[in-house]
Amino acid sequence: MLELFDLQNAHWAALYVLVEWLVRLFALIVVPMRRPPVTATAWLLLIFFQPLIGGIIYLFVGRPRVSSARQQKIDDLEKALAPNLNHLQKQQSLHHRTTLPDQWRPIAQLARHWRIFPEFGGNAVAVIEQLPELVRQLVADIDNANHSVHLLFYIAARDDLTEPVFTAMLRAVKRGVEVRLLVDDYGSKKFMAPLLALEAEGIRVARAFPRSKLPRQSARFDLRNHRKLVVIDGLIGYAGSMNLIRPDFKPNIIYEDIMLRLRGPIALELQTIFAGDWYIERNAMLTGVQYFPTPEAAGDEICLGLPSGPEYPDPVQQQLLLSLIHVSTESIRLVTPYFVPDDAMLLALKTAAQRGVEVELILSERLDQRLVQWAQESYYAELLDEGIIIRRYPRYFLHTKFALFDDRISLIGSANLDVRSSLINAELGLLFYAPQTAQTLNRLLARYRDSARILSIEAWALRSRREVIIQNLARLTTPLL
Repeated sequence: MLELFDLQNAHWAALYVLVEWLVRLFALIVVPMRRPPVTATAWLLLIFFQPLIGGIIYLFVGRPRVSSARQQKIDDLEKALAPNLNHLQKQQSLHHRTTLPDQWRPIAQLARHWRIFPEFGGNAVAVIEQLPELVRQLVADIDNANHSVHLLFYIAARDDLTEPVFTAMLRAVKRGVEVRLLVDDYGSKKFMAPLLALEAEGIRVARAFPRSKLPRQSARFDLRNHRKLVVIDGLIGYAGSMNLIRPDFKPNIIYEDIMLRLRGPIALELQTIFAGDWYIERNAMLTGVQYFPTPEAAGDEICLGLPSGPEYPDPVQQQLLLSLIHVSTESIRLVTPYFVPDDAMLLALKTAAQRGVEVELILSERLDQRLVQWAQESYYAELLDEGIIIRRYPRYFLHTKFALFDDRISLIGSANLDVRSSLINAELGLLFYAPQTAQTLNRLLARYRDSARILSIEAWALRSRREVIIQNLARLTTPLL
């Protein structure tokens, strides 16, 4: 009897080994397909050491695609958006073929190559630095809305600070204004029930990337709509990194963000982005002059909206940021909560420093995700060795995301400096050509510097061997973060 039991165990053990090797061999064929070598290597390393666990994780979050149903909507999106895009192209009087110095012309050429939106002049930009200020301004604009109010947030919640916005939305519905709210299904999952209840009161609510327990339905459950934008009557827009929730909604963490209030034709680009996301989630396209009025100039800023994500073939945010780094000759200033660069980004920053460009990073001293913080810290030593300035912001969790190049060109939006923002999330960036916005950001940078602590090579070298090992191990996960 004991011999039979041992024989059965041997058979099960042999089957287990066979399955493990089949998973490994299958991974060798599938994982490298349409994936950067560094990312493929990280997945293969995980699967080779833990075939079953790694294979299951890869099944849910490793495949760089969306579900077939969503892909069909994405394939139809360009055709569905055609009337709106044609309307934007017809606003010739506000199109701006920017006369940038020769140094910056490759950036304009790259933006035109993507042909997502035209460059619009005639925009006015105001920076909002606190949630109460955002709430106050949103309430005022919503109360003045005549036709439509559209909000898209990664995280939205009805709390004591944000409730005035929702109350204003309900007032707008009673006046006959169309109000739509789109929130990410994962980011807002803890706050979803009160948001969905707004449907009964006339606000149209949709969930972005609704989660499914079936891999076949969701393709990968970690897809996120990370955009933050608002459009009112197609005339006023908001975009940036601020979510619609209390800054202290996480224990022991207080978020610090910015949001932009935009007037002028750029609002129509934000409206087009919202219309595309709404179409994908609700299968209804917003079009017509009521949503896309004829724009009027409101300022002097030249602006271009650059969405990226699963519905766009190119990693727009990554390519643009790399190009801006390569053409900068004086200074590069990056503010981001998550700094986990890929090889191309790391090399570009180090090369810029080597050719004499002042490279400055302002990063949070404490992150809300420990693994990401360790991975981020693994890059500090080699950056400091190249003379790159690292300032760590201790006061709050600095969630602001913007970049400033040669004190002239600005890039502001929702994207972090990591693989997820480059290749997975739906993100939105705004590229500004005029120096006025750069001056505003420089004033904001000065405020951050006043509170930040500069990191020296000598101080960083004093960290313990244990910390170095943990940081280097966390760095192996960089392609997966």
